[in-house]
Amino acid sequence: MSDEPGLLRPEVPVALAPLHRSPHLLRCRVTGLTGPEFARAQRVTVVWAVLPPALTLTGLLVPAVRTAALGCAALLGLLVLTRAVLLMVFERRQQRYEPRWLAERTVALRRQEFPVLRCSVRYDETPGLARVYDLTSGDQVGRLLDRRARERAAGTHSRATLEFVWATRGRERVSAVAEVRRELTELELLTVRPDGAQARVRFPQARYRPVPEPGRRPARRAYWELSGPVLVAAAGAGDREGASGPWVSAR
Repeated sequence: MSDEPGLLRPEVPVALAPLHRSPHLLRCRVTGLTGPEFARAQRVTVVWAVLPPALTLTGLLVPAVRTAALGCAALLGLLVLTRAVLLMVFERRQQRYEPRWLAERTVALRRQEFPVLRCSVRYDETPGLARVYDLTSGDQVGRLLDRRARERAAGTHSRATLEFVWATRGRERVSAVAEVRRELTELELLTVRPDGAQARVRFPQARYRPVPEPGRRPARRAYWELSGPVLVAAAGAGDREGASGPWVSAR
C-alpha cells in the first residue's frame, strides 16, 4: 500500500486531561496551564524559584525591610514548591490521558467522511498530463473503474490524487483543502452515490499520532496520518436515492 506520510499533516492541539471543578481551578490558577505546555510552565517555575533566595538575601543585607522581605520569601517559596509539585502531578496525569485522547480522536477520524472536490489521475509527475474524473457522474466513474481494471490486469501503475475538504478545529471553524495520493489500483471506489451527489472519502485505517516533545513530555499537538485504504463513495449506475447502510466496494 503506497503512502506519503509527509504529504498531509494538519496538526491539532492535544486537550488537557479533564478534571473536576476544584482540581481544574487549582490547575488554572496555580500552574496557569491552558494546554499541555509543561516545558514552558517548568521554565517559569525555575524563574520564580530564583526570587525567594533573592528576597532572603535582601532581607539579611537591609535590616529595614528584613521582616517584610523574609515573609515574602517564605510565601513565594511555598508557592513555587506547590506549583512544582502540582506540575509534576498534572504532567503524570496527562501522560496517562494522552493515549486515550488519541484513541478517541482516531475512532472519530476513521468514521468521518470528507467531501471530495477533485479526482485526477496521471502516469507520472509531469505537469499537465493528469486526467480529471468527475466522481458525481456515474458515466465517468465507470470509465475510471474500467481504467483501474485494465491497470490491474496489465500490472501498470498510475497515480491518483484526491482533493478533499476538511474543517479546522477551534473557536472559528475554517474549511481547508487537503489531498491524498495513492496508486489508482489501490483506490477503493464504491458506487453508492446517486448521480450529481458530491463524492465522499473515508480513511478506515487513519490514525492520530502525537508530535514528539523533548524529554518525553506529553505532546502539545497531534497530527493525522492517512495511511491504509482510501474509500471513495462515488456515483454509480446501480445507485438508489437515499440508500443507507455500509458502503459496498466495487473492487
